[in-house]
Amino acid sequence: MNGNMLPQIPLYLAALSNWTQAPSSCQDLRIPVSVEKTAEGKFGGDVVYNDEVLFALAGRKILVSNTYEMSARFCAPNDEENPHADTLQLLVHGASFNKNMWDSQLHPERYNWVRRMNYEGYPTLAVDLIGSGNSSFPDGLYEVQSQMYVETIHDLIQNLRRGEVDGRAWDKIVLVGFSIGGMMANALAQQYPDDVDALVLHAITWDTSWIYPAFLSGLQVSAAQVDPVKWGHIPLLYQTQSTPEGRRVACFAGAYEEDAVEYDLYKSHERDFDTLGAAITFTYLLVDAPQYTRPVFLGIGEQDSTFCGGRFCREQPWAVYRKFPNVASIDVKVYPETGHLILYHHSGLDLMADSLAFLEAHGF
Repeated sequence: MNGNMLPQIPLYLAALSNWTQAPSSCQDLRIPVSVEKTAEGKFGGDVVYNDEVLFALAGRKILVSNTYEMSARFCAPNDEENPHADTLQLLVHGASFNKNMWDSQLHPERYNWVRRMNYEGYPTLAVDLIGSGNSSFPDGLYEVQSQMYVETIHDLIQNLRRGEVDGRAWDKIVLVGFSIGGMMANALAQQYPDDVDALVLHAITWDTSWIYPAFLSGLQVSAAQVDPVKWGHIPLLYQTQSTPEGRRVACFAGAYEEDAVEYDLYKSHERDFDTLGAAITFTYLLVDAPQYTRPVFLGIGEQDSTFCGGRFCREQPWAVYRKFPNVASIDVKVYPETGHLILYHHSGLDLMADSLAFLEAHGF
């Protein structure tokens, strides 16, 4: 169901007026992150797409050494003495989104992750992946691809640990990743198992049989062709959903408000791009992570058409136990009447509450 029904959970109304009023401060940052080439051969420039490019991408290689600027927004409660002040939540958006998805200006009492987490005492750092939002926009095939996401987030985390981002050396970092952000977190946990202290994964499974059909059903084309006035300056290898219907199929199902769809499509600054390079490679992020031992939370909508298909999730979410066989703890939540973009459904408040309960249970 969708349209006019509001969540029928009394707890929703008890604290709604509080966390949007919580005193906190935010600052926008430009953070340099670097990658080093790991593929043999020359890529980029006048080199055309060929089998060497395909093999390098399939091998999860970095094709070009470069330094980029990652746009981020750091928000923290003004009360630095609260018990969660030492835990940074690193927020990573999904494909065709940017950091603004975590900071909704529409009904922030229902959809705003940053304000809720600040209210509960957690500092947040929401980032734009390279090729999204206000970050650098390099080549959309040779550079902006899935392994580059992993390497740039890894570099960012090392900078955070050393105190080179906001002047504080963070001991506790929780990575919260939505969709491709969660997939990236999966690969990060495999390749750099000591990077983060906990994973909060939203809207992913390891069932690849539905991902590409669902991706194609979103009818993605070059963003410059979708809206030449707004996005005409965006390189042609950057793409987004071509129609409102494609966006709705990709993101919404079950119980949600129509104004959330309208906000996502037309009124927010969160609708964004992915690239041809990311589209080719993003399933390579779904891997086994046997060396990762820290706690993992997975939340997914029961009607997530991208990662479950077949109308409803069944056994797919519980593959997390096989993918993370040695973790300290795993918590799985499947939300009924909920599509891919969980945070903008009626279940969004449950997702926030469950994520908070998970973190508190593990001492964060």
